[in-house]
Amino acid sequence: MTLRQEKMPGGWAIDLFRNGRSISRLWIADRQMRVGSQPVKIGGIAGVGTDPALRNKGLASRVMEAALELMKREDYDASFLYGIPDFYHRFGFTTCMPQHSLEIETRRAECAQKMLRMRTAQKADYTTIARIYNRDSAKRTASCWRDPKRWYGFPMGSGFGVPCKAHVALDHRDQVVGYVLYDDVDTHCRIAEVGGQSRAIFHTLLHHMARRAVRLRRPSLSLSLPPDHPFALFCRDYGCIDHTAYERNAGPMGRLVNLHTCIEKILPELAHRWRLLDREQVLAVRTDLGHFTLSWQGDKLHMERDAPRLAARLDQRALTELLLGYKTASTLKTNDQLACSRTQLTLLEHLFPPQQAHMSWPDRF
Repeated sequence: MTLRQEKMPGGWAIDLFRNGRSISRLWIADRQMRVGSQPVKIGGIAGVGTDPALRNKGLASRVMEAALELMKREDYDASFLYGIPDFYHRFGFTTCMPQHSLEIETRRAECAQKMLRMRTAQKADYTTIARIYNRDSAKRTASCWRDPKRWYGFPMGSGFGVPCKAHVALDHRDQVVGYVLYDDVDTHCRIAEVGGQSRAIFHTLLHHMARRAVRLRRPSLSLSLPPDHPFALFCRDYGCIDHTAYERNAGPMGRLVNLHTCIEKILPELAHRWRLLDREQVLAVRTDLGHFTLSWQGDKLHMERDAPRLAARLDQRALTELLLGYKTASTLKTNDQLACSRTQLTLLEHLFPPQQAHMSWPDRF
């Protein structure tokens, strides 16, 4: 058997060949994902598959191990995937984000008013849509940066392979100021993504989707958004139900690949979070991927690639959960996933607060 790794536009293809035919494979999708406001380079694992007749022979494990080695060599900071239960944890991946869905009764959503004109999104709108999305998601952990010059539009709705459609809201100058992406199916009425920042935009988008729900004769419409998203907060006034799912060894999973480059890239975010704490303090951390120490040198937060023996100790899975705001340091300590002093715990709590991490469906892999 021969392993082939090929650089492709937007990522890498890894295939295991036998007799000239691919028998096991996966795809690594390149993304710039935010931790707080700072982007890190991640590899999104997708399309993991083995020919049915050759499953349960360790072939998928072989291509997964090759993918992790490649990402380490190519300077990826972390890797993420949306996984089946009880498989990817053996490669160091841990569930690190919940899955959110909000539901609004159609009769309540109909109370929203149409304040702006709307039309179907066009290819010429993509640059503006990408800019609106980047602005709205500038501090959303797990959101992906979209290059306005290269972004090619929405590949899917609120699920893999789900067809979608987008409409844009226009101001009095006919400029795009907001948008809504929704599933283009008749079986349900679901919003996959929303862009915009004013109540007039939100009123108009909710009114548009309520009319669609009426046409489809659906008693409710749903939103694939975290509960602290501005549009989700707007919808609270109409009454909504938040469904949050926390999966075990499945769903949104991640792991660190290159510890030091990842921490170095998020230093500006950590410095911002440290601003109200004592700058004389030092935080040292030891993990199974390496060690680091954070300290202030003048007005700049500095990282050393080492740590003393009395450092806080946790593995990269637990650190991934901290980075994404999925678990707090106190929770990790209670679960015996973190060993640290009281002073170190206080620092970790401030540097890695709980967050509503969310990767929009069109950016998933």
